[in-house]
Order: sequence, then C-alpha cells, then structure tokens
Amino acid sequence: MKTAGARQRPSHRPTINPPNLVRFPEIHTETPPLIRVLHGDDEFGIDEAVRGIRASLGDDVAESNTVEFEGRNFTPGEVEAAARTVPFLAARRLVLVRGLLRRLDTTSATRGRGGAAAAQMSTSGWDKFGELLAGLPDSTELVFIDAFPTGPNGKLKDNGGAIRALKSSDAVDITVFTTPRGRAVGDWIRGRVMSEGVLASPSAIARLADLVGPNLRLLDQEIRKLSLYVGDRAIQPDDVELMVAPVREANIFAAVDAILERRPGMAMKALYQLLDDGASVGYILTMLTRQTRMLILARHLRERGVDEGEIGNRIGLRAAFALRKTLEQAGRFDHEYLAEAHRSLGQADLSYKSGQVRDRVALEMVVAQLSGLR
Repeated sequence: MKTAGARQRPSHRPTINPPNLVRFPEIHTETPPLIRVLHGDDEFGIDEAVRGIRASLGDDVAESNTVEFEGRNFTPGEVEAAARTVPFLAARRLVLVRGLLRRLDTTSATRGRGGAAAAQMSTSGWDKFGELLAGLPDSTELVFIDAFPTGPNGKLKDNGGAIRALKSSDAVDITVFTTPRGRAVGDWIRGRVMSEGVLASPSAIARLADLVGPNLRLLDQEIRKLSLYVGDRAIQPDDVELMVAPVREANIFAAVDAILERRPGMAMKALYQLLDDGASVGYILTMLTRQTRMLILARHLRERGVDEGEIGNRIGLRAAFALRKTLEQAGRFDHEYLAEAHRSLGQADLSYKSGQVRDRVALEMVVAQLSGLR
C-alpha cells in the first residue's frame, strides 16, 4: 500500500512563493490519482480546486465526461456506474461527489449509538463504501468534495469511517483546505494580488484584510476590481478606501444607526444586505464592534476639544465619509449606552468565533439584545 498517497496537507503554501497560495498547482498532475478528497472550511479554495480539475480535462470534452452527484438522493450503484463508464472521446472521466463523506462520518458515529440514521444508511448500501473504491478503471478520476463553510477549522475526522475507507486505497490523494486566519489573511491577499499580475503595498494589504477579513470569495472579487483599477501601478491604501471601503462602510453605518436607535427591522435589513453582498457573519460582527469602539473614542476626543482632522488621525479614519458619519453617530449617543453596546457586541463576536452560536442567529441575537438596551 502506498502510504504517501493518503497524505493530509494544508491548502496554503509558504509565503516564500505567494502565487502558490491560490493556484493549487499540485492539483494538476500528468498522472492524476484515481481518487481525490477535497475537504475543509475553505469553501472558496475547494471550489477553485474543482474548477482546476475540470479544466485539466480540456474544454472540448469536459462537459461530456463530467458527472456530478450532490445532495442525498443518489445511491452507491449510481456512483459506481458513473465511475466505471468509459470516457467519451477523451483519456479521462471525472466523477464529482459532494457531501457524501461528511454523511458517512456522521453515520458511523450514529451507528455506534444505535441510531436510526445509521440503519437507514446501512440499508441504502453505503455501509459497503469501501467496495465501491476497489477496482476503479484508470480512466476515472473520482473526487469527493466536502466543504464545511460554517467552520472555522471544519474538516472530516481523521479517524472517521470515510477517511479510513479511503486510506485503504492505493491511489488516494487527500487535501485539507483551511481558511487563513490572522496574519495568514495578509499572506493570502499578497499571493492573490501577485497572481493578478499587480503588486500591493503592505499598508494596502493590511487595510483590505481589515475591511473584508478572511472571506476569500469576497477578497477575490475586491482584488480583481482593484487590479483593473490600478493598471500597471501598485495598489495603495487610498485605492482600497476608494474602491472597497465606501459601500461596505455605508452599510455598516446604516446597521449601527438602526441598532443603536433600537430599530431591529431596519438593522436586520442592513445586515442581510451585507450578507447578500458576500460579507461573512464574522466580518460583520467585527466591523460592528470596531465601529462602536470608534464612536466611543470619537465622542471622548470631541468632548476634549480635539479637531476633526486630528480625531480622524487618532482613530485611524482617513476617508472623509467614514469620519463624518462616525462623528455624527458619536454625538447622538451617551458614553454609558455606547460602552454597553460595545461590550455586548464583543461578547457576541467571541461567542460566534468559539462556535457557541452559528451564522445569522448570531446577528439576530445581537440586534435583539442591543434593541433592548436602555
């Protein structure tokens, strides 16, 4: 058995070669493995890898030689039949299976407790999952895709039934895609910018990371937009302020207005708009917390007679729109109320990041709690 074939590896590359952070060159090999597993909490990275695998078939034959299974309504027999079908006018056939391994992991855990779900999975034939992997033709590439977008650090269990079954095969390649956090977000941005053929100053990268956070799909959109805007020159902080900050900050200001004025309906509308625009729940909570902190600082500085320009410098707001809105909001609420709102938002952000609450529930809880403050 080839132990190297079942290796687990992170999806980001060392910063000494930034473009590798986003291109996943190991996905495209002259002799691809019969079986691939792409899993983790980096949904964007997984989607990119799948696009790369599709492209490696060749545009002219990819559509007629790709079969995709998604959801719960497919059987082992259907997957096996697709995997054993001869490719049409091509050397290779691609079979994509989404979400199955996560189900098998859940089922194996439930089976140990005698659950009904385990019995249902067993009778459907997935208990013989290992047999499906045996004897695949060399012309088939079977790709299991399991994204855990509600992360962080979600992935298949190393000792789960699915991974154990796959490791029994001699030709399996397992890749874990982990969303970058902290300083790694800046490294990812730097690599992505370079892959677009442009450069960015360290301060521009830091500002973009601050505005968008670890939402890689949204970062990709903003980087593409910025690269088109700057042309041959390097991206600077002013470019980020001009192209990225205004729309997002306008929506954040609208949400803060509605939350602090105890208008929960309007607050949720503004927050849902941010989500629809691609912002993550974590990013929204971070920005709401950041904005209330700036309101506290701005109010304190204004009461001490500091002029507008100096306030902007001290709290790190250079954009005229953002500074004007912050000063306007700071003048409408007292210190005690802003401090309590800031504490509540900080607690909500911590609860979300620690996994105590999930997704939109976290935002709804924040709005409900702050709307009840007096």
